[in-house]
Amino acid sequence: MEFITKSSESIEDTPLKVLRQTRSSESDLVDSWLSETEEVESAKHGVVDLKISPNGLFGEVEVNLSQDLEHHTFSAYEAIFNALHNFPDYQLLRIWNYVPQILAASENPDFKNNYEAFNSGRFKAFKKYFGPQFNTSMMPSASAVGSHSNCLRIEFLAVKSEITFLENKEQTAARNYSEKYGQRPPLFSRGAIYKNLQQTLLISSGTASVVGEDSIYSDLYDQLNQSILNLRILGSQFNLKRYAIDYGFALEDAVLLRTYYKNKEDEDFLRKYLKKLVSPDCKLSFMQADICRDELLVEIEAIFVKKGEFEQNGKEKYTLNDVGKIRTESFELHIAEHCNLRCRDCCNISPLNPQKFMSVAEIEEICKFLKDTIQPDLFKIAGGEPTLHPKIDEIIRVIKHYEIASQIRVVSNGLLVHRMSEYFWQEIDQLTISNYKSAPVKQRSLDLIKEKAKQYGFVTNVKYVEQFNEIFVKEPFSDPTEIQRIYDDCWMRHRCHIIRNGRFYKCTRAAYMDDYLGILKIDPQLEHSTYSEADGLDITAPDFKEKALHYLNNKKPLASCRYCLGVSGSLRDNVQLSKKEIKEMVE
Repeated sequence: MEFITKSSESIEDTPLKVLRQTRSSESDLVDSWLSETEEVESAKHGVVDLKISPNGLFGEVEVNLSQDLEHHTFSAYEAIFNALHNFPDYQLLRIWNYVPQILAASENPDFKNNYEAFNSGRFKAFKKYFGPQFNTSMMPSASAVGSHSNCLRIEFLAVKSEITFLENKEQTAARNYSEKYGQRPPLFSRGAIYKNLQQTLLISSGTASVVGEDSIYSDLYDQLNQSILNLRILGSQFNLKRYAIDYGFALEDAVLLRTYYKNKEDEDFLRKYLKKLVSPDCKLSFMQADICRDELLVEIEAIFVKKGEFEQNGKEKYTLNDVGKIRTESFELHIAEHCNLRCRDCCNISPLNPQKFMSVAEIEEICKFLKDTIQPDLFKIAGGEPTLHPKIDEIIRVIKHYEIASQIRVVSNGLLVHRMSEYFWQEIDQLTISNYKSAPVKQRSLDLIKEKAKQYGFVTNVKYVEQFNEIFVKEPFSDPTEIQRIYDDCWMRHRCHIIRNGRFYKCTRAAYMDDYLGILKIDPQLEHSTYSEADGLDITAPDFKEKALHYLNNKKPLASCRYCLGVSGSLRDNVQLSKKEIKEMVE
């Protein structure tokens, strides 16, 4: 199947047959699943309508309620399983449930509301289908929201590809919910990863402000941020490591974000806030609906595409846009290369770097260069620790003046945010805080961040970091296959573009590789250059754009990949190095 959104491709541009599509109005496409061939079989099995392609099967069933909801839910799911019995090569991947009056009191006195009755009917159908061991089976990804019709509607996707079903390490698996939330638990996994043609997709379930099994927060702002945090955790490298997956999905990888909201008056805020969170290529859609718990105000489902795999049919990821610039996802500047922490496995070897601040003049020259050549969706002010820079306000002013990106994000450890000026809070669009286990941010600083975010409307992402990936190796890799695998799984080549010492890099680690090798007393010299020279482009080259397009689209690993684990390194506890340990490393 081919998955597209209106942001990525027009459905009119393809001859392939539609399996399923969603529109927010008659003309506004939200998303569409297309067959990989023009051959699509339509079939009807009882009350279930199917569209079948060689690798994907979509089905739907709609039942008018005439008896109790538990009975109708059981019958609808039984019909789905009976239909799928005719297609043994297909496995349920995703289910969308639209439950009439989901929070209304149930006609059956055994259930508090219709959602509990729905869960009981679904539970019984799954138990019958999977047999005695069904509770240990991984359930499909799913969502269930309210509808105002008198019809129970269920849509589902089944695929032939191998599926990895996911749970969120911070949430109780739904099938293990206690009776506090009903006699029968809801049966779904938090998400699923599978290979779709040349795409690796992560499809999340409906995600709300739930930690463990309990709803948290009562206001929309906090619920929305917790829901987003849950999506981040689900796709994070640290969560996926539990499934022997070496890569991760960031919110920037989302190509679809569908938001269900309870109260009509919240829609305007949600549209403005979520737009700041995602790539311009991410399709946002909104639907007013009751959520499955009365206290929940918002629920989000998402589809993510693994970095570098969204381009299909031989298309290049990097091209010149309408104004002749190279469109990229992000660009970052390390305005301070040193840090006030000494984290082991620091990505940019900050504990080993001498104190170094970029000058405002240097940053302005880089901005002038970017203004004419590269248009990132996101401009990241990073380090080291950027809040150490005494002129950070002036730097923000320069970056905003050149209008290089629509969003400016500061990436910090959060320890010095109490020193930031009102201008800083007012002008940033996003703030990412790495809240390290070995050096946690004080609660008053976290409260300050939340207060300022509400006041000025910037987006926050406070990540509690318990572990780091091991990054650099002392003995270089020699197996080309292993080096290629590490490179292919590494998202940094798309998300960590940087200019350092007059050279443009697709990866920050390549920019620091000569420094790292020098610290290890390893000669960085290659046949005709050093590692960092070989892996970066001179920004003064007259044909820079042409070279940069080839460089960014090139699937060949960098020279620095021989000494780097990418994002595939083993996880180690986040610890602070002692001054003695650092001294021993650099001497």
